Amino acid sequence: MHPATLAAIIIELIILGAQAALYLQRPHDRTRLGYIILLLLLLGFNFVNGLLPNPGYALPIYVQHIIVNTFGFMIVSYFPFYFYRFFGLEKLRFLAVYGVPLFLLLPYFSFFVVGLSIHEDIAYTHRYGYIVPTVYALVLLAGIGRAIRFAYREHRNRHLFTEELAAYIAIMPWAFLAPVVYFGWGQLTETLFTNLGFLGLSVFLLYRSLNYELAEKRELAELREMGMAHAPYFEENCVHYGLSGREKEVAQYIRQGLRNREIADRLFIAESTVKKHIENMFHKTGAAGRMELVHVLVYSISHEK
Repeated sequence: MHPATLAAIIIELIILGAQAALYLQRPHDRTRLGYIILLLLLLGFNFVNGLLPNPGYALPIYVQHIIVNTFGFMIVSYFPFYFYRFFGLEKLRFLAVYGVPLFLLLPYFSFFVVGLSIHEDIAYTHRYGYIVPTVYALVLLAGIGRAIRFAYREHRNRHLFTEELAAYIAIMPWAFLAPVVYFGWGQLTETLFTNLGFLGLSVFLLYRSLNYELAEKRELAELREMGMAHAPYFEENCVHYGLSGREKEVAQYIRQGLRNREIADRLFIAESTVKKHIENMFHKTGAAGRMELVHVLVYSISHEK
C-alpha cells in the first residue's frame, strides 16, 4: 500500500469518528448521514485500491480489478443520490434514478463483471469500459451544478448552499479519474484525485459544525437570560405571520432557550418535526436564526393594524 493511501485512510478514519459523534448528537441531520455514507465508501475504495491488484495474492488479477472497480463505480453512482436525497435537489431525480443504472451500472456489469470474467483482458476493459461512464460522469457534474444553482435561486438557506457547493467541488476530480486509470498514472495520483477534495470537505464540515455549536450555545444562553419577558405583540405577530398553533407552541419554548430535543420532549413529537416547524417559522417571518425569530415575534410591532 502506498504511504499516501495509508495516510488518507488513517485521516479519514479519524474524521469518520468525529462525524459519527456529531451525528449521534443530531441523529436527524440527514446531510451528515449522507456524508458519512460517502466517507465509508471512500474508505472502502482506498483500502482495496491500496491492497489490490497484487500478483502475490491467490486471487486472480482480473477478479482483483473487478473488486477495485466495484468500489469506484459505487462512489460515482452514489454522488447523484447524495445530492438528490440528502440535499433535496429534485432536479437530479432523472439522473439519479434512471441515468445511474443505464450509464454507470450497466457498463460496469457489462465490461467489468461479465466481460472481464469471460476474456480476462484488463487492457481492453480499461480501454472501452470507461468511455460511457466518463461521459456520464461529466454529464452528472454539469447536472449537479445546474441543480445547485437552480435551488439557490429558489432562496434556499445560504449555509446549505455553501455545503452543497463544497461537496460539489470535492467530487469534481472523480469525473476525471478514468483517464488517470486508463493511462496508468499510479496509485499516488489516484489517491490525490480521490481524496484531497473529500479531506477538504471534511475539514470544512467539522469547522462549520464547531462554529454552529458555539453560536447555538451563545444564542440559547442569551434567550435564557431574556426569559419569558412580557410580550404584548406576540399573539398579534403570530397571526400576522400566519403561524400555526403548533408553531406558536414551539416559538414559546424557543423563547425559553430550549434545544430542539428538549422542545420535542415537551411536545411529545419528533425532533425532526420541531426542526421543520422552526424552518417554517424562519420562512414565514424572514428570520435567519432563533434570536431574530424571537425579536420578530416578541418585540416587533405587527404591521397589521
